[in-house]
Amino acid sequence: MIETVHHLVLHVVFILFSILLFQMFTRESEWDKKRFDLKFLFMNIVILVFTMIFPVVYSSGYVYDFKVVPIIIAFIYGGTRVGFAVFLAMLTIGLFTDHVMLKLIANYTIYCLLLIPLSTWYRKLKWKNKLLLISLFYFFIPVTRALFLIQKNETGQLPLMISSTVIIWLTLISTIYLIENGLEQIRIKKELVKAEKFNVVSQLAASVAHEIRNPMTTVRGFMQLLQGESLSKEQKSFINISIQELDRAQEVINQYLSLAKPQTEEYEVFSVSDALDESVEVMSTYAVMNSIEVKKDIEENLRIKGLSFEVKQVFVNILKNAIEAVKENGEITAAAAGTKDGQIMITIRDNGAGMPPEQVKVLGTPYYSTKEKGTGLGLTVCYQIVKRMNGDIRVKSELNAGTTFTILLPKHT
Repeated sequence: MIETVHHLVLHVVFILFSILLFQMFTRESEWDKKRFDLKFLFMNIVILVFTMIFPVVYSSGYVYDFKVVPIIIAFIYGGTRVGFAVFLAMLTIGLFTDHVMLKLIANYTIYCLLLIPLSTWYRKLKWKNKLLLISLFYFFIPVTRALFLIQKNETGQLPLMISSTVIIWLTLISTIYLIENGLEQIRIKKELVKAEKFNVVSQLAASVAHEIRNPMTTVRGFMQLLQGESLSKEQKSFINISIQELDRAQEVINQYLSLAKPQTEEYEVFSVSDALDESVEVMSTYAVMNSIEVKKDIEENLRIKGLSFEVKQVFVNILKNAIEAVKENGEITAAAAGTKDGQIMITIRDNGAGMPPEQVKVLGTPYYSTKEKGTGLGLTVCYQIVKRMNGDIRVKSELNAGTTFTILLPKHT
């Protein structure tokens, strides 16, 4: 029995070492994807080959190994395509090892089909719930085997089955921990880089914004005085353009100051339903000018804790972007509803030009904008406001199909 456990521990070391090697040779950009691909597939196949060639064989037809580990992590981190590729590799290896092919095909076909919806749920869960879900799924395998052994009156095999189950389960949990820890480290690094960018922008704004604003105000005043003089139509046109550009520069400075200024006002409880409704009314004239219809589907009496003028700023900014992204005779939908998990979901959807995935990824970062004359600071401020309220902004977009902004905010009860 002790020798068998030592044999299983050797498999544990090999699997964890393979995971660490994968992390070492995987670039940060590859970790940033929703799912892993070829390197991840290769790693799982290597683990399969090792564990299936050197299994613990109790007797004919009863084989104990770790093949369930690469199968599970292939589906939950690699997706359906990688998962079934690993499944086919397992069947191929099974032809040349001491496995009963009929049992292998029947059992793991069922497991793989169950893993398809399970992997979708898994990606939506938090850390503890992920471990619980995978543990429940894994224990389904040894429980069914234990019932089969009891039915066949082969209870002498149960101690080996229980010990191998515990070791394989601990290996599965350790493997998931290593992968999730790697993903978390990448996420934290990205947050630190983003925070550093915000810090630089804030310092810049605090240093120069006021000094720039004062001479600009003076220049604008003299421009307005010149408008009253006897000037040609062309000269007046030049002055109007100059004033418009000064106003645009003033707006950019205000956005910088919105990033830099500390939050001193206390939060209040207010109706986000009313805030969204008012924001839509404010932007409706701008939409009509561009022949765009704005539809509303707002649930009443949705209340949150925050600053109403800031939340309206977020809505107006996103609605303005949506209007500018939609061509003539387009459509925008503004909706708000409560969710089962105690949040409020605000959705602003348009049928405009849309964006490719690489643009969606960098939305909200300073200096990035899809507009020719944009600074990207408008959305940056929106992301900051929502983050301060413990909320989240999610963006889905497809080229020539439109963009959907989803804002999640904690509901006040």
